[in-house]
Amino acid sequence: MQSKRLFNVRLTDHEYERLERKARDCNLSMYSYVRQIINGYHPKEAPSMDFYHMMRELKQIGNNLNQLAYVANNTGLIDEDEYHALAALVRRKIRQIEKEVLDPERDGDH
Repeated sequence: MQSKRLFNVRLTDHEYERLERKARDCNLSMYSYVRQIINGYHPKEAPSMDFYHMMRELKQIGNNLNQLAYVANNTGLIDEDEYHALAALVRRKIRQIEKEVLDPERDGDH
């Protein structure tokens, strides 16, 4: 059986609040967050609900494109207007996801 040892550390209010926020952003307790860092793993922030919503939208668009491809393969015809509208929608959604994921508002900790 492994021995468990208690280790106390003093933090400033700012350090404590930062640790608390970073752990919460990763959906972890502060203890789990610190243990993961000690073990060489750097937890990532959990995606926002907007991320899941955008991914669901992209999947729906992908399904529509698959239906167009199915019709095009079976008939040799494609609804060009619908195809171009869906392609433009995909490009807009990709830009939106890039903005949300790659350039989110930061609080100065990064």
